[in-house]
Amino acid sequence: MRQKKYSDLDLDFIRNPLTNDISLKYDEESIKRSLRNLLFTGRNERLFRPDMDAGIRRLLFENFGSIQIVTLANRIEELLANNEPRLDEVSVEVIEQEDQNNLRIRIYFRARNLPEVNTLELNLERVR
Repeated sequence: MRQKKYSDLDLDFIRNPLTNDISLKYDEESIKRSLRNLLFTGRNERLFRPDMDAGIRRLLFENFGSIQIVTLANRIEELLANNEPRLDEVSVEVIEQEDQNNLRIRIYFRARNLPEVNTLELNLERVR
C-alpha cells in the first residue's frame, strides 16, 4: 500500500460519513486543487501576497495570438515555480479553440516523492 504524502482540505466541503469531518484530498488530487487555486487567484486577493497573479483574467479579454498564448504559458509556469514547492517538473501547454471561444490549458507536472507524471486540464471561456 502506498503511503499518502500530501493532503489538503476538500474545498467542496463534503462531509466524510465515517468521521463527520470535512473530507480530504490526497497526493495528486491535493496538488491539482492547489494548482487550480493558484491559477484563479487574482491580483490583491491574497493577504500579504498581493502580487500573486498569473494574469489569466486580463488575458481572457485580449485578442488571442501566438504571443498571448506563449505569454500565458510562461506566466503560469513562473507562478507555479514560485508558489508550489511540491512540484519538481512543470510543463504548460495552452491551446486556443477559436470556434468554441475558449482556451484549453494543460499542465503536466511531477510532484516530489511521487513517481508518475500527472496532468491537469482546464478550459477557460470568455463569457461575454
